[in-house]
Formats: sequence, structure tokens, C-alpha cells
Amino acid sequence: MEIFKEFSSKYNRSEDAKKASESDIEKLEFEFNINLPNDYKNFLLNFGNLWTPDILDLIVDEELDLNDVQNFWKVEDIIFDKKNEWTSQITPNLMPIGSDCMGSIFGFLTSDLREKKESCAVYFFDHDLNTMEKISDSFSEWINKFNRI
Repeated sequence: MEIFKEFSSKYNRSEDAKKASESDIEKLEFEFNINLPNDYKNFLLNFGNLWTPDILDLIVDEELDLNDVQNFWKVEDIIFDKKNEWTSQITPNLMPIGSDCMGSIFGFLTSDLREKKESCAVYFFDHDLNTMEKISDSFSEWINKFNRI
């Protein structure tokens, strides 16, 4: 939890970030027959859809090999997009959780969400290159990469 507090205090610029409720999370899990990892649930419940535009400048200034995360999506946006919009067309195996400044997507593999877990790997779908790669072994580890900048 401290990792998420540090991240939020360093990078969140949203004045109206909406925390998810338990029922929001249950709806998402039921809708797609998945189990979100506990660390990500904790993030949603306590911090919600943060907006972190300053990360890009830090990555560019420091010349870091990281993809910037700019938006963490609200649960209702995840459900809507996964059913009706862009991520529904990318791959059925990606559950979106956020995006970078150019609209590429961060997410979990739905195949990793079949069982309850403390955490699972985070993937990045680059819409320009039409590629998907694993960028972190866990959600907490991924967030902590930004804390170390």
C-alpha cells in the first residue's frame, strides 16, 4: 500500500480521481469471469483512476526505457471499452487497466486472471507497432518502477 501512496502523491494530477467500490470490482470480475489481482484491487479501492501526465517528462528527461502511464481507467470504462471499443478488437486476452499518452494500453492477460492471486504480470500493447510485451512481473513492481524515478 505504501508503494501506491508514494506513487499517487508523486504523480497524480487528477482533482476528481474516483475510487472504485467493492461492487464495481465484483461487477468487472463477474462480467468477464476473472479474478483481479489483490494488489490492483487495493489500488482501485484506495486511489482509483489517477491521471499521471508528468511521468512522460521524467522518462524523457532521464532517457529511461519505460513506457509512460498517463491514465488509470475507471472500472466502468474498462467494462465499456472491453465490450464495445478498441480493446475488444485488439485481443480477447488483454484486460485493460490504463493507457499511455499516445493511447497504447496497459493490462493483464485474462488467462492470468482465472485464479485468485496476490498479483500478476502487467503487459503493454503498443498500438503503433501492434505488439504486446510483458513489462513487469506484478502490478506493484510496475508501480514501484515509477517511484524509483
